Amino acid sequence: MKYALLTLCIAFASTLNGQMLNDSPFDARVAHPKYAKGKGPTILFDKGHLNFIVDLGLAKPLVDVATADGYQVKIDSMKFTKAYLANYKMLVIFPAMPFVFGSKAQVTDEVTFTPDELTALHDWVSQGGSLLMFDEHAPIDKSVTPLFNKFGIQLSIGIVSDSLNYETQYEMASKETLLSFTRSNGLLNTEHPITQGEKAGEQINNIMTYGGGGLTGKGYTNLFKLSPSATIKKYYGSAPSGTAESQALAGKFGKGKIVALGDCNGFTAMYVMMKSTKFSAGMQVAGYDWKQFALNTLHWLSK
Repeated sequence: MKYALLTLCIAFASTLNGQMLNDSPFDARVAHPKYAKGKGPTILFDKGHLNFIVDLGLAKPLVDVATADGYQVKIDSMKFTKAYLANYKMLVIFPAMPFVFGSKAQVTDEVTFTPDELTALHDWVSQGGSLLMFDEHAPIDKSVTPLFNKFGIQLSIGIVSDSLNYETQYEMASKETLLSFTRSNGLLNTEHPITQGEKAGEQINNIMTYGGGGLTGKGYTNLFKLSPSATIKKYYGSAPSGTAESQALAGKFGKGKIVALGDCNGFTAMYVMMKSTKFSAGMQVAGYDWKQFALNTLHWLSK
């Protein structure tokens, strides 16, 4: 299917008169659950830092998939402390902001996470916690930079574009921000447990990201490698800065584990309405392996 859009506005559609909604029907069932129902590890979905994907209900498909896989899921808005985080094995932080989604176009000196929260989170992961966190394109990248930096990951500022490795099936002005990571183009790391899966049928072959930001992190495995033709472009008034090597990193941090992604849309199952045009993104889109990638990510983090 082809789409004719003026611009790709997945993360900030509401500021351009777009509307983000969960795609229905989305099949969140898991054929062979990792854990018995309600017996798996505990997962906290952060709602305490203006995580708009959670606030808008767009995290529900991932919550449903995790629940179907046997995990014990809770959505909560408490600030991060040592005592609070000790109740959970895993933590999911969808893009966090210091102000309400869509109310401002620029991040200046606002604080998304307090220094005490970042210290508590750092210590929790170091002592065995597993963290899944998401960056996005500007201006979200600035709001989560301190979070990623706490774990030795640097972020680009702007939006990632690649003039050679993008999905050509889409007719849109910003199609070069629809990045392609496949086994055939060599940009998908095929040697990591997340992309290999644990059993037959869980292999990851084809991923498309929807814009987003770029990551660089020494000591992490690069799952989605950015090619030499990838660049950082201006987005939402933010001057582009930094370089990037990846849109997905995975690694151990102390006794814990981290998976960091530059784009969150693959872990949703939503569509964006721009006037009369519908653009689908996430785990429900046929031809891409986002649902299995999400499951494999949870399995690796909880193993």
